[in-house]
Amino acid sequence: MLPYEKVFSRVRGQINDPKELSLDDDDLLELYTERLHSAVGNVRLRNLFSKLTLNDQTEEIDWALENTLTGSNAEIEEDFVIELLSLSMVIGWLKPQVESIVYVGMAIGGKEEKMLNNMHKTNVERLNYLEIKLSKMIRDHGYLYNDYLR
Repeated sequence: MLPYEKVFSRVRGQINDPKELSLDDDDLLELYTERLHSAVGNVRLRNLFSKLTLNDQTEEIDWALENTLTGSNAEIEEDFVIELLSLSMVIGWLKPQVESIVYVGMAIGGKEEKMLNNMHKTNVERLNYLEIKLSKMIRDHGYLYNDYLR
C-alpha cells in the first residue's frame, strides 16, 4: 500500500504555483486527489499495473506492476510508481495553465500580449517535455520488463 501523501509530496516539489500551494490542507487534498484519479485514468499508465486501486477513505494506493524482475527491490518499484503518478499529476496541473494563458493572451494587446506569449511558449515546452518524459518512462518499463526479452 502506497500512501497518497508520498505521491503528493513529490508533486509539491515539482510545481511552482504559490496560489495553489497557499490553499488550506483540505482543499489541496481534494485537488490532488482529483488529479491522482485523472492520472490513474491514463490507459497507457494503467496498463503497467496488474492491480491499481485508489482508496480515498484510507488515502492509500493498492498497486502491483504487471511486469517486474524476479527479486527486484520493492522500494525501487515504489519509487517508479510514485514518479509515474506524480509526473502525470504535474501534467494535469500544467495543461489548464497553458490553456488559460492562450485565452488571456487573446484579450490583451500590445507588449503585454508578447510577454504572455513568451511565458506561454515556455509552459507549452515544459508540458511537451513532461508528456514525452512520461511516455518514455512507460515505454522503457515495457522494454526492460518484457518477458520475451529476458
